[in-house]
Amino acid sequence: MFINNNLRVKIDNEYKTLWIGIDLQDKLCYSIKFLDNLNYVKDLIVYFIKNEGIKYVVAYSLNKGVWNLGGDLEFFVNCIKNNKKADLKDYAYKCVDLVYNFNNTYGLDVFSTCVVQGNAFGGGFESALSGNFILAEESAKFSFPEVIFGTFPGMGAYSFLTKKVGYHRAHEIINSNKTYAAQELNEMKIIDRVCEDGHGLSTMSMMIKNNELDKIIKDPFHTICNKVTLEELTDVVNVWLDKAFTLSEDNLNRMTKLSNFQKRKIERDLKVEPNIEHEMKLAHAEKIISESLRGER
Repeated sequence: MFINNNLRVKIDNEYKTLWIGIDLQDKLCYSIKFLDNLNYVKDLIVYFIKNEGIKYVVAYSLNKGVWNLGGDLEFFVNCIKNNKKADLKDYAYKCVDLVYNFNNTYGLDVFSTCVVQGNAFGGGFESALSGNFILAEESAKFSFPEVIFGTFPGMGAYSFLTKKVGYHRAHEIINSNKTYAAQELNEMKIIDRVCEDGHGLSTMSMMIKNNELDKIIKDPFHTICNKVTLEELTDVVNVWLDKAFTLSEDNLNRMTKLSNFQKRKIERDLKVEPNIEHEMKLAHAEKIISESLRGER
């Protein structure tokens, strides 16, 4: 089911699963356009969960080799250089709303999972961490590049990682400027499971079909202890906002260079992957899900 340019939704009534395919068309990051699109359909997602008795919500990427490259750095630089504090605050709060709702499963009795099939950097890493369960394909890479331009990931990284590995280890990871492999994060208990490349959707489908997630779902302490409050997320992002407007010109130049990389990546992908191939990829993802649940693979 097509919702808007960024989201494809598939409902599996037999296994009570809401599949949300994320299609980052304009930028391979959390652009303001994407956040607005997601915010616009939030009530519709809640409606689907309630009306269809959804038990699992699965988010996955429809962009080749990319889960999400993080915040919209071009937008950040523009806001900072032009002192657009209200605009950047609006953006940051929308990001917080995104990770809060997924982590707290929209205030409903449902289990949120992420299937990470490509690189998850900065805010993309944060959004993956917000899920109640994280499955990653083995070639997926994770990092927080914010330290190279004098700031930090402000939309949940500290909160979600501290829940998993404690504050000191979380602080070390965030400030390491290191790119982590999926298996490395699995060994650190930050990622819950790793599978072979190309098998993310089918692996999650089979886990749902075989009730492998039920043990986690039925554990009340997992549910209670892994949720982060909106107040905590907001407190952290307010520190991030204050920090943003103290960045030097050198910091902003580094941010711009990384932003240009993001733009070149999407331009290259659009050139290599015509619309018809993109549509075939979307259809292939749905086919994998359907066949896995029906035991046809």
